[in-house]
Amino acid sequence: MIHRLLTLTTRAATLATGTLIFFAPLAWSQSTQDAIDQNPTYLFSMPRLNEQLQTVSAALSMRRLPSAAQGLLRLTKQYPWHMESHYLLATLHAVQNKTDLAFNSLEKAIQLGFSNQALLYKDKNLAKLREDPRFQQLAEKLITAPAAAKPKTTPRKNAYPVRDQRALITIENTIWDSRIRLLKSYFKFQERDAVTAPVQSLKDAAATELNNLFKHGLAAGNVGDIYDNRDRAQSTLWSKLYPQLSFTNYSEMAASLNIDYGLNTKIAFSGVTFGNSSAVISSEPFWRSQARLAYTVPGGPRKLFLQYMNNQLYIFPANNDFGAEGDLLTTNTPYLILSDGKSGSEKPFLRAVATILAAFKPAEKDFLAKSGKLMAAVQMVFRRGQKPIETADDYLSAAAHPAVFQKENIDLTKMIQLANNLKADDFPSIVQLSVQKESQPEPGIDDFSRNLPEQLFNTPASIARIIRSSSYTKTLDIQAHSAVKKPGKNVTYKWVILQGEKAKISISPKNKSGSKVTITSAWHDKFPINGRNDINSNRVEIAVFADNGANLSAPSFITLLYPENQQRSYDDHGKLLLIDHAAHAEKYTDPQVFADRDWKDSFSYDSEGQLLGWVRSRKSGDTDFTRHGALILEKDSQGRAIKAEKIGYQYRRETSGHMKVMEKPLGEFLEYQYSTDEDKLGTRIKN
Repeated sequence: MIHRLLTLTTRAATLATGTLIFFAPLAWSQSTQDAIDQNPTYLFSMPRLNEQLQTVSAALSMRRLPSAAQGLLRLTKQYPWHMESHYLLATLHAVQNKTDLAFNSLEKAIQLGFSNQALLYKDKNLAKLREDPRFQQLAEKLITAPAAAKPKTTPRKNAYPVRDQRALITIENTIWDSRIRLLKSYFKFQERDAVTAPVQSLKDAAATELNNLFKHGLAAGNVGDIYDNRDRAQSTLWSKLYPQLSFTNYSEMAASLNIDYGLNTKIAFSGVTFGNSSAVISSEPFWRSQARLAYTVPGGPRKLFLQYMNNQLYIFPANNDFGAEGDLLTTNTPYLILSDGKSGSEKPFLRAVATILAAFKPAEKDFLAKSGKLMAAVQMVFRRGQKPIETADDYLSAAAHPAVFQKENIDLTKMIQLANNLKADDFPSIVQLSVQKESQPEPGIDDFSRNLPEQLFNTPASIARIIRSSSYTKTLDIQAHSAVKKPGKNVTYKWVILQGEKAKISISPKNKSGSKVTITSAWHDKFPINGRNDINSNRVEIAVFADNGANLSAPSFITLLYPENQQRSYDDHGKLLLIDHAAHAEKYTDPQVFADRDWKDSFSYDSEGQLLGWVRSRKSGDTDFTRHGALILEKDSQGRAIKAEKIGYQYRRETSGHMKVMEKPLGEFLEYQYSTDEDKLGTRIKN
């Protein structure tokens, strides 16, 4: 299902020079597969290699060329057999005018199997190299080299039979799947009809009902389901209590490279999978739960979506990301389930997911898995199966879709009934979201974060934004789509504000079905979470559901995270009066998401409401800025700007790990003139 949904498109990062670095065409080559074939131990290195490439890509997108170069140098030393790293390093050296180094890296890439003649001549990064006689010599080597073998299709290893509930993960049954950029292990499971073991060896009503349904062929059970524990049994299910489950068992080589540990951005499986990890990142200042790590690590949300569509779902404890410090999660998605608490708090949720998977009727479960809708169905059943959720209206409310769930609300009997009654053909496909248009910060005027975008991520079932603009409102035009399988069935879309001040949020449908809407959200200070007055949040959440007349879909989400490290004031017309970046300096803010500034800006307007400029205050004193965001250098006798200098903003990672915004004079000057003594606005003099 993933391969039909995922189209690997060219990804480009625009550098300060205007040059483009292309990554996707080099995401996989036959030389990489050949290297793995010659030395299978390279196989389990691929996830880490890919993660480092993602970090390089992120550095390039933020125009941090030295950081990207260091990352690529590390890659070529750690993985000297990886041709793509050498080629990318050559292109980066080329745009930095390091010609000799560029040729050295390019020659190494050719030695390792680079054979794309068209790219060699078309790659804009190599334009300057093509003026050098050495380029033609390398090109001739490429032309006269033996024809490269045609790329093989992604190899498929032999599926290992699962024995004694152990699903072994070794180099013999695992491949690197270049299309999804994950390892994939293949297994062979016992036929469902041949299984006599009960679903659960527990002594309660839910287990009894589930076992009876399976015994009479009315429930699929957990045959073919994989449980993937990723904290090395710190918080785990026990195989004797779930006799039908298969438990991942990683080889020594895989475990030595941490393929088995923490957030799973590394491996997929040929069977339905659910799992957990109670591990946390504890190092200051980047401490976080596995969920917040997944949402902020480069490429993490994309991997979560691929898992969701590939019948994989993970459950994590929220730990300190939700509690005494408030709600620190960056977003909400349907890709995970989070439990309120620390290690061990996720165990009741693991049982709930195992129970739901077992309760589907056999044919319905198989259809859901084949169509990539299984985990969406699990999410719907899990949320509708909460004790407080009794009606469809309850399901379309914040109560059913918190970012973090309480174990006290789990109703296993209700979940069994909902899953067992579900007809897969009547269950809507996931609601896929796309941003058609959105308001953007104006560089230097209402935002200084050119290199730190508002987009946290766009994935088909979750869109996340970090509010950086100083504008009073954020606006997004969103289109939703859920595939309709049966003729005559019309899908309508229901949009729900789950979290935030409803008076400050509007959702305006643009068509009858509700598939197109405009969302507008005004500035939010911290607010209490629905039903949890003891916990505050800075995150606005909106969910959308597809209604095909038979069922409601799982939710898809749009979230807006407002900065906690700012105090803002607006007038009644939404004009910004003040941003104090130091007002809440003692508050924790995620250094992966927000940057620190040590100033306060106070804005002024003329009698017609036009922005005149602002005063920037810090401990060292005040500085004045024009409405164009330029630092005032000279004023006339009335205090009006005559000459000003454009200011840029750099982001520096401090030794503490926090990111700090630094002002940088650009050496470009603006001059102003005024028509009368009453003219406060003035006009720029064109140079």
